[in-house]
Amino acid sequence: MEPTSGLPLRADAARNVQRIVEAAHAVFGRGGLTVPMDEIAAEAGVGIATLYRRFPNKESLVKAVLDQRFTDLIVPALERARRETDTRKAVLLALEAAVSCASREQHTIAAASNIGAMTMDLAWRFFEPVGDLIRRGQEQGVFRDDLVAQDVPRIVLMLVGTLPSFEAGSDGWRRYVELVMDALAPTGTTAELPPPMPVRDHSPHL
Repeated sequence: MEPTSGLPLRADAARNVQRIVEAAHAVFGRGGLTVPMDEIAAEAGVGIATLYRRFPNKESLVKAVLDQRFTDLIVPALERARRETDTRKAVLLALEAAVSCASREQHTIAAASNIGAMTMDLAWRFFEPVGDLIRRGQEQGVFRDDLVAQDVPRIVLMLVGTLPSFEAGSDGWRRYVELVMDALAPTGTTAELPPPMPVRDHSPHL
């Protein structure tokens, strides 16, 4: 979450930024990007001038929301994964965090995509450490040796692509994380899968 000036904020200004980002997350989740900026300001308890001083447009605000959610939901999981000595478990922790975050934040991610606010900056903050974990696992013989760095973003995209087929709030995606983990193994070292969930009626994006 970065202020537009790039300069350190006073404590009261930093609190305002935090309130604005939290309010935007709540408001976007309820009404998407059609919600006017003054409604976000009201939710945050700040004036509209204060909001625009920190975030001159919705794109900058959506990016700040995504950055905050990444910091809250993904960064702690990556830190746990780095400390985990079982490399398979470490990658599982990271993938579960990514798909869980995508599941919880579908409205915000859709809003960001609609206005072109989705960039690869946050994505690579995830892909690179996971790639490091996979290379560590390859050295240990935990993962197949023909995996390459380019596989990581595609694996995540495949997993996130299952989300529209589940009811909101379902964790049916965990079955497919386990399937992917088994596909990364060098031989038939497989885990017991969670039960399958019914496919929700939806129109997939092709």
